[in-house]
Amino acid sequence: QVLAEMIVDLLWDIGRVYLSYRLVRTFFALVHSVFVYLIAPRFWQPDMDKYRLRWTVVTGGTDGIGKAYTYELARRGIKKFVLIGRSAQKLSDVKGYLELNHNADVKTYLFDFAKDDYNKLRTFLNVIDIGLVVNSVGVGRENLERYGDNPEADSMIMRVNALGSAEFLSMVLPPMERHGGGQIVVLSSSQGFRVIPGLATYCAAKSVMSFLSEAIDREYHSIRVQCLTPALVATNMTYYKNSEMFVVTADSFAREAVSTLGLVRVTTGCFNHEIQMLCRHLLPWSILKHAIMPVYWLQQRRLDQLHAQTKKEAHISITPRSSAVA
Repeated sequence: QVLAEMIVDLLWDIGRVYLSYRLVRTFFALVHSVFVYLIAPRFWQPDMDKYRLRWTVVTGGTDGIGKAYTYELARRGIKKFVLIGRSAQKLSDVKGYLELNHNADVKTYLFDFAKDDYNKLRTFLNVIDIGLVVNSVGVGRENLERYGDNPEADSMIMRVNALGSAEFLSMVLPPMERHGGGQIVVLSSSQGFRVIPGLATYCAAKSVMSFLSEAIDREYHSIRVQCLTPALVATNMTYYKNSEMFVVTADSFAREAVSTLGLVRVTTGCFNHEIQMLCRHLLPWSILKHAIMPVYWLQQRRLDQLHAQTKKEAHISITPRSSAVA
């Protein structure tokens, strides 16, 4: 009887210690988030002067987060951009906006990370004085699918989001170091922390970038790397257009994210997402991995409805008027 009571007391003490650890960990993560996003911006701003006269190279800067981040950099005084993208029209549009509204000097390089010649891009970048890099190139998928059910999508995501994005970093490091170092910003994802069923390839690719960011930051003394790990941002990739309770717009995300340059090495990029990520500290993954799945099931249902609506609208648009009348 005494032994049983001792075991119960021991288990109770262990449980209280573990719960206290989780609560304290969550509390300090909350304090850190409040300081970085609510307090620090009142008295501290990143020093953009050291990048103003050097080139800022941006991948994925014609859509979504990359585009919003580029515009925010220009708003804060960055004047020289090299934009890399696969759409000539979108590159031209962003170039025109930067030149017209911010009097920026903009170069563009047409490049598809899925199929084009990386050696040519490496040669192009090697002679540029690169001071700042925003690596936000990436592709998503239309549906949540098991790994292997859609090998074409799996291959594309891994080729662009992991291998292509990683090789691009290897291109900019030598010229950056030669010209005195600089700052790299890598767009990873909160889904790179742990794997989510239905998003296996995307999670794996983003985890590659998260690990590589830390490695580069430690290997190069003159180059700092910040890894952004956002949750849901309203972009074409996520199929959201407006902000919601757990979704932020690309513009608001960029404003907060740029303000953390030089302050933290790894962050979600905005206060809203930092609050969401507190669940990582509060709950062990053995529980959290089950608790968050309803969110992704709802997202899949939403995607199914969006795709069905898109197909319906496309069918209506190509239906001959005479047939519609008949």
